[in-house]
Amino acid sequence: MEQKLAEFRARRQAANANKMDKGDVSEKQEKPEALNPVIPSTDKEKVNTAQTQDQRDWLLDNAVGRWLASRQLIISNLTLLKVLLWLVLLGLFVELGFGLPFFVLSLFYWIYEGLRTPAAREPGEMSAYSVFNPDCQPLLGTLTAEQLEGEMGYRPLANR
Repeated sequence: MEQKLAEFRARRQAANANKMDKGDVSEKQEKPEALNPVIPSTDKEKVNTAQTQDQRDWLLDNAVGRWLASRQLIISNLTLLKVLLWLVLLGLFVELGFGLPFFVLSLFYWIYEGLRTPAAREPGEMSAYSVFNPDCQPLLGTLTAEQLEGEMGYRPLANR
């Protein structure tokens, strides 16, 4: 985390240096000092305020970037076309008087399609179900019946 923050600060300083070389005035410099509610009285406070502002900027940039990336993954052009086609067909079937059956059958199709093609496991990746793993090995952290019996104190008596 600290390394990423240091890299962000270095990029920010380089960008500010490029702006100053080109003669551009940043938005922060155009704002009057009177509008800034925090007016530090010492150099140490100025440094701390600048660091916290850099941290806020980094967190905001990081959060917005993650949101945009996830949004691009969720809605693709093909998915959008499929949804639009489904809406057009739904409207057609509603006009014909078969809107509800079309809706229910399309739900069953979506369930079938969603369960039919699971993502293939990577080589060496273990299944959540131990019977599909080599030598029936459970995942780390899985609670087994033997572990539960041992923790509850139901240990079998030895040779009685």
